[in-house]
Amino acid sequence: MFGIKFLLIGLLSMYSLAVCSADKLTLITYSEVPFAAQAGNTKQGLVIEFIDALFKQAGLEYEILFFPLKRGMSMAESSVNTCVLPIERNQHREVHYTWIGPVMVSRYGIFSASPSQPPLVSLNDAKFASIGSFLGSGIGEYLTQFGYQVDLTNNDTLNVKKLQRGRIDFWAADLVSAKAIMRDNDIHFGEPKIVFFTSIRAMACHIDLPMATQKRLNDALQALYKSGYMAQLHQKYGLSL
Repeated sequence: MFGIKFLLIGLLSMYSLAVCSADKLTLITYSEVPFAAQAGNTKQGLVIEFIDALFKQAGLEYEILFFPLKRGMSMAESSVNTCVLPIERNQHREVHYTWIGPVMVSRYGIFSASPSQPPLVSLNDAKFASIGSFLGSGIGEYLTQFGYQVDLTNNDTLNVKKLQRGRIDFWAADLVSAKAIMRDNDIHFGEPKIVFFTSIRAMACHIDLPMATQKRLNDALQALYKSGYMAQLHQKYGLSL
């Protein structure tokens, strides 16, 4: 009798651990100041604050890992209970993930190493120039799709040095992130030569993310928007909704 009782308790404990493990999500993000950065064990930025608020609201456990964006996207596509953020939504990506969003709205511009260079009248003025972006960037994919010469790096910070050294002609970047990267590297390219694109960025999760988890996350996100938290968070980091 006691043996059966202890066996049942053991099985229930194992089940509880399995459920907790299944509920815990692995969240992949990447270095993109001021949205996400890691120094030692310290993680900070808009994305980190957003994740903390979202998962507290949803009552779900999570862990955050930093990887290059391209690798993170591959991990979220192949591993259950794994998500990557923030990434741009587009037609090609839409069917490969389950989406939770929007997380943020980004505006993109083209930067030149010469502040005195006249603004571009249209994006087409940069058609035959080399433009820096990074692997996994939706804006890099967008420019490539339309025949622009895109030079990709592992992360966007490398593009600042490449532009400064004349290895690329222009740099396509999120406006807020570009200013932060320039400030951190003590480089000043001035204002963008043209602002050409606005995109919605979201959290992309494995396509088989359980429906119950999706609902909890979407309900939590809706609550964060309704409470005004998302507007305050965006304003803190110089973004608008």
